[in-house]
Amino acid sequence: MASHTSAEQQLLLIHPIGVGLSSRFWDRFVAHWQDQDSTTDLLKPDLLGCGKAPCPARPLTPEDWAEPLIHLLRERAKGPVVLVCQGASLPIALAIEANAPELVSALVAISPPGWRVLKQEFPQSRAHWLWRILFDGLIGNLFYRYARRRRFLDGFSRKNLFARPESVDDEWLEMLKQGSRAMDTRWAVYSFLAGFWRRDWEPQLTGLNIPIQILFGINATGIGSSRSWDDLEERLGTYREKLPNASISTIPGRNVLPYESTEECVNSVREWVSTL
Repeated sequence: MASHTSAEQQLLLIHPIGVGLSSRFWDRFVAHWQDQDSTTDLLKPDLLGCGKAPCPARPLTPEDWAEPLIHLLRERAKGPVVLVCQGASLPIALAIEANAPELVSALVAISPPGWRVLKQEFPQSRAHWLWRILFDGLIGNLFYRYARRRRFLDGFSRKNLFARPESVDDEWLEMLKQGSRAMDTRWAVYSFLAGFWRRDWEPQLTGLNIPIQILFGINATGIGSSRSWDDLEERLGTYREKLPNASISTIPGRNVLPYESTEECVNSVREWVSTL
């Protein structure tokens, strides 16, 4: 857990879920922010099943991930906070806002999924089938051992996450290696892959009455089957149509902007937060 003393403003940083990912994803972002600003309180907890948080061996939903964060905010927050989420952790932020709206003052969504992904219903019966047949057993155990190998993580990161292959550095790969060392961290990853977070989030997202910032990388792409669903211009157009009052912009980078394009990401979020 990292925080900075004092403060007019508090941010809750919600990391993405994936092999080896934890709150350490935000280390560069926090360090750069604090170099410029020591008055903002930055909270970066590990999500359930990640890092040093408990790792329950069961399917996890956005509500499950949101619950400990709500408890944290009730204990630590000095008032409503800005939720800053990365990638497909957006539903976790929406679950926090739905269950504790009094704790949320604004939302920053960095590299959110394409709108079609956010809107598409995913049969939960299929999610449970995937969990039972693929993930909760020998196949899941073996696949996680394969997926946490350095070669796999390096290739996946270059293919799906970073705009510049050289940005996939030793620091990134070592972070993933350490974060996936405990086999129990597979349950959060498999909860995500099975689709327990997938539902139609459009009504909740478009119904928010708080300030919203959306930030995409200029090389943003989908991941997996969503790679061919929309290009950046289509994604920007849809978000601007659906969220006409949101601040929507782009910076260099692809899909992990707080890590790959730290300075530009921090500057963009800081500038926007300063207007609240």
